[in-house]
Amino acid sequence: MSSSSTSYQQALDLFTESVIKPDTELRVNAANKNCYAELMEIRQHCLTYLNTLKEIHQIESADESDDIESIKIVSTKVESMEMVFSHGELM
Repeated sequence: MSSSSTSYQQALDLFTESVIKPDTELRVNAANKNCYAELMEIRQHCLTYLNTLKEIHQIESADESDDIESIKIVSTKVESMEMVFSHGELM
């Protein structure tokens, strides 16, 4: 892996950490505005997209990466809604 590839992967890892890191104030704010489920859905979409970026960064064919992204987007919406409502609690 080249130096720029390594740097890109490290940047993706750091950004993923920032999305995963709980922001209690933001989540409470979303709950107060009745958009907590939507916030968690968007968060899950972002995490899926970041994982896709990690995968496609090493793929040469753009068509292949588009297929990967399309499949993940469909499943992510269902998974994120199940995750939010199955726990019945703020994450």
